[in-house]
Amino acid sequence: MTEKSTVYFIPVNKINSETISKVFINTKFFEFLKGKKNVGVKVHFGEQGNNNYLNPEYTKIVVALVKVHNANPTIIETSTLYRGARQNRTTHIKLAQEHGFSENNIGASIAIIDGERGEQFTVVRTNFTNVKEAKIAKGLANFDGIINLAHYKGHFVVGFGGVIKNIAMGLAAKGGKLEMHSHTKPWVKQNKCKKCKTCLSVCPTDAIIITEKGSVIGKSCIGCASCIEACPQGAISINWNQGSTSTQQKMAEYAGAILKDRLCLHFNFALKITPNCDCMNVTEKPIMDDIGVFASSDPVACEMATWGKTKTNINKLYPELNPELLMDYSEKLGLGKKAYEIIEI
Repeated sequence: MTEKSTVYFIPVNKINSETISKVFINTKFFEFLKGKKNVGVKVHFGEQGNNNYLNPEYTKIVVALVKVHNANPTIIETSTLYRGARQNRTTHIKLAQEHGFSENNIGASIAIIDGERGEQFTVVRTNFTNVKEAKIAKGLANFDGIINLAHYKGHFVVGFGGVIKNIAMGLAAKGGKLEMHSHTKPWVKQNKCKKCKTCLSVCPTDAIIITEKGSVIGKSCIGCASCIEACPQGAISINWNQGSTSTQQKMAEYAGAILKDRLCLHFNFALKITPNCDCMNVTEKPIMDDIGVFASSDPVACEMATWGKTKTNINKLYPELNPELLMDYSEKLGLGKKAYEIIEI
């Protein structure tokens, strides 16, 4: 009989400090911490103009629980590849505070752990197929344990973004983010391009030029896909099969490099489930009703349990993608088990 990992589930109408505390008790997170003091709480603060990010009150609850167990919580994040408020430490922290993640409100300070502009990283050598040297945020070494608070939502390359993405993309330095996106570079259908220059205004690296035939995407492209969203003609696309498979595999490998020998507890908040990542600078309409919170020390099982409740809606949104590749490959790498049992709290 296949051994199953345990995933704890809190229904949407029961999410509070008591039920979240029970997850920590049941997983014995603080017992495993064994007197070590520094805990990084990984949160995505949401892009400027986006209001779908995780409610800071949930982070506040977790911070209070860490303090009750005589440990020191810090809210941790890294810089983004693309231009915007989250591209550097100074404006990233300012935006986080504007979104309700100030120390006065949350009870813990914020650390952007890959430097002012993502330049501080540690190379972790691996024996993985795609990623041989993972570039992870240097400041991660300062933390004895990680609490991974992910806002579960759709994602145009992977299908969905949950706890594995929140760790892999979220704790990689800029070079690591670029490596994971390297096969998601878009291309232009010249017969559709009207040379309107809309794509030029959203490209974070000035990778696009306008030629006599139409737009051309150059080598400095980082695969952020802002141009795809912006093009009014629908002229820009991605080789979905290659791009999605490669990104999913690299995300799993980065998660493996980051989580190796680290204590981590994972939470998927399946609330305000939007079509795209909180990196979008707009507030999107949810694609389905709120479900609740899935939590586990096993990130693969946590993803599988959440996916089980959302795949019908995600598949309608991105029928060309196969998000289960991420769980299959993550299990193959030893990150966790796909087989799970749910215990409702």
